[in-house]
Order: sequence, then C-alpha cells, then structure tokens
Amino acid sequence: MQSLPPHLNIYSARIEDHPQPSLSTRPNQTNSQASNTRIPPLSALSSSIGATSNFAPVNELPPTECEVIQGALPSCLDGAYIRNGPNPQYFPRGSYHLFDGDGMLHSLRISQGKATLCSRYVKTYKYTTERSLGSPVVPNFFSSFSSLPACIARGALCAARIIMGHYDPAKGIGNANTSLALFGNRLFALGESDLPYAIRLMPDGDIETLGRHDFDGTLLANMTAHPKVDPDSGEAFAFRYGPMRPFLTYFYFDANGNKHPDVHMMLCPIHLLSMISQ
Repeated sequence: MQSLPPHLNIYSARIEDHPQPSLSTRPNQTNSQASNTRIPPLSALSSSIGATSNFAPVNELPPTECEVIQGALPSCLDGAYIRNGPNPQYFPRGSYHLFDGDGMLHSLRISQGKATLCSRYVKTYKYTTERSLGSPVVPNFFSSFSSLPACIARGALCAARIIMGHYDPAKGIGNANTSLALFGNRLFALGESDLPYAIRLMPDGDIETLGRHDFDGTLLANMTAHPKVDPDSGEAFAFRYGPMRPFLTYFYFDANGNKHPDVHMMLCPIHLLSMISQ
C-alpha cells in the first residue's frame, strides 16, 4: 500500500445537529423516522407513501451550530455544501409526486473549525402566496398525471383560483426544487417550469432568497434546471423546451451573467420528446 506524503493530513470528524423542531407546528403534518423504504416508480403516489419515511417533509432549521463529537475540523477549511430538493410546505392530500414539493435548501457551512447546518425554503412566488393564505393554492402538476379526470379537475381548479385572483401565474409557477447552479457570480435555485431564483449564503450560515431573476428582462420564460457551465470561460449554456413552436430554444450566459440572444431550433415535438427521453 502506497504511503501518504508527509504533508498530507487526514481529518476525520463526525458532527451532529441539535434536535429539529416537531412538524406538528404546521397544519396536518406528522414527523416520521427515516428508513430505507423503497418507493415504487409510479407517476403519482398516495401521500401516505410518497411523503413519509425518508421523503417526509421537514421544517425549516435556522442556522444551528453542529457539535463535533469526534475528531476536529481543520481551521483552514472554509466553504459550504448546499443541496436542493422537494419538501412540501403543506402535507399533501391525495396523490402526490416528489417533483411537486416546494424547493428546500440544506446547507452545511464549515468555517473556523465550526460547522453550521441550515435548512430554508426557496421563497418562490408560489411558496409565499400559499404561506400568506395558509393553505395550498396551486394544484400539484405531476400528480395530475394519475388519471385524466384528475388532470381535468386540477386544471379547472387552477383556472378558478386564477380568475378569483388568488394566484397570478405571470409571477411564477415553479417550485425551484430541482438543482443549484453557480454562474454569472450568482447562485441560483432552479426548476424546469420557471425562471431561476437567486439565493445567497449569509456569513452566519443562513440562506436568503434574493428573488426571481430575469437577467435584466432578457429571460422571459422558463429555462432548464441543468445548465452546463464551462469551467474555463465561466459561460453557462442552457435551453428551454415546450409543446409550441419553436419547441426548443438555446441560449447562453457570459461569465458576467449577461444573457445572449435566443437561438430557435424548429424540431418537431416527437423528435424533441425522443431527445429528452435520452
């Protein structure tokens, strides 16, 4: 076995956060112990399956210092690990798909030999609207695939809420629950159905949502949640797709975050679906 160079130090530390507040403070929500339960690959599941165990929703957690119970964190280590994923603000009723959950960011910031854990929702327009009303307003999109009657009913309900003024889709329909991307000197929470949401990690480890970002009015519609960033030039390459012409639109951002003009690709819908499935 090859020996390690003398200047390389190996650190091993195990950290634990303080107990999380109970989900009972939120309407119709229950907490459950994590396990390795496997979820069958269905388009939509009962909330008793799709929102329990490892997939159960959790509360926000303000910046919380983690106790180092074994080893030590090197003082030279300074940075953060952030992940994004679906976490429904209100416990789902009826069928539920994991992709329908509100975006929640979990951050572990390590600095000066200390680790700080924080969990915050991405404050999307959908999230803030439902938070102020105290109940879900926007029907779950992916859950509508469970049956044609459910799809029609959810569509009619959504239209009624828009007509009644409960929700303005022009201000955003996405959950920003899919991924994170760093480009143009900004960190974005992304979802396929909306504009990116700019976020910021605070010095104390907290996570702040800066808002829906349209790149000075140059991004007028949704974009992919998986842009590709060139590590040498800093450019980010992205696209959007949809059921109407031009079906596929390509564009890119320079290293300063300036969006360049769209390039339309007139692909037929069948060809586009084939590309996406691959």
